[in-house]
Amino acid sequence: MPRSTAARADATDVAPSPSGRGSQRTEQIARAAAHLFQDLGYQNVSIDQIGAAVGLTGPAVYRHFKGKHDILVHALMGQVRLVEQLGAQADETGSTAKDQLELFLSGLSDLTANNDEATLWRRERRHLQPAEREEFQRIFAANRDYIAAKMMSADPSIGEHKAELLGYAVLTMYSNTPDIRGSLSSERLIEIQSALAGTIIGCDLPDPDPSADAVVRPAHRRPAGRRERIIDASAKLFDERGFYDVRIDDIAKASEMSVATLYQHVTSKNQVLRAILERGAEGLLYVTADALAHTTTAREVLDALIRTYIRQALGVHGRIMHILATDLLYLSDEEQSALRDTQREYVAEWVDAICALSDDLTTADARALAQATIGVVTDVSQTPGLRERPEIAAELAVLAHAMVLPSNLASR
Repeated sequence: MPRSTAARADATDVAPSPSGRGSQRTEQIARAAAHLFQDLGYQNVSIDQIGAAVGLTGPAVYRHFKGKHDILVHALMGQVRLVEQLGAQADETGSTAKDQLELFLSGLSDLTANNDEATLWRRERRHLQPAEREEFQRIFAANRDYIAAKMMSADPSIGEHKAELLGYAVLTMYSNTPDIRGSLSSERLIEIQSALAGTIIGCDLPDPDPSADAVVRPAHRRPAGRRERIIDASAKLFDERGFYDVRIDDIAKASEMSVATLYQHVTSKNQVLRAILERGAEGLLYVTADALAHTTTAREVLDALIRTYIRQALGVHGRIMHILATDLLYLSDEEQSALRDTQREYVAEWVDAICALSDDLTTADARALAQATIGVVTDVSQTPGLRERPEIAAELAVLAHAMVLPSNLASR
């Protein structure tokens, strides 16, 4: 049996085993809902759609769950616990910390490459209630710490400080699987994931400087213009609570104006979201073009791309990149298409530079490596505790340079 297939079989063996027809139906509903949430976004999915996916009416779904929120909680908790169980299975099977980590990552590759909904947590965990979110974060942290502990056991020289960032980077790389996949086959996707995981674990991060001060977020400046105040306040609210959980009167209050005054500048919440995302996507192209104007070689291009993106991600507009990853689905299909076209234009610069530096990689491979690197930098930069590390910009630069050209990736 191929290793990935074996890992998937193990994952199934350790997953919760529902007993009885009702429990089986409950799990069926949760899996169907997870697929819908992944493809359409939690707020765009109705109970009727979930029921239809499993051959039930909407009201019949309520025999198994109190509502859509309970289905999301069931799906998210099941996913992080399944990852936790992969670790338990790896510990039972592997004889050394290195073997156990390899088994765990092999199972994680198979799980995410063949079941995209296993990465649902990246976008939808913010819909959890405080107590649910706390439990989710506890399990997620345990999974991250599991990777870090195995890394340190296999190589004590890594140290806890470095292992914390690298363990998170590995886990969040897998959570970006839907963006990484592109046109790759599942087999090639797993090869790239495995190469990236190995590269991240072996990344030689700069040593921490005990005398360095923690990174401080840029001071907030209140825009003078009213429309700018609306966009600024909305971006902060969308980043913290998600597009659908923010109301127009929340935006008006944060913008220090009445709802009537707000409507003189924007027509809807969707228009505000579109303006934020367009600014982020087009603005990134603009600052990147300026940086690339001073380059002459593919290596210089790649250096400029990495440096510019890290600066943007850690800067005042970093939250826009997070909103782009989580809330784009709540715009119309036409608006989504236009923004994705802009994203593709940006990623194309990375792909071109990566291909120029490696004759062994296909365009699809280069795109996957670019998306993985961008995703990890985005997630790390928006994670409290990591973004405040004194050396985070230098750490991300080393990590990004390693990820875009992993030496352990076999050509196809």
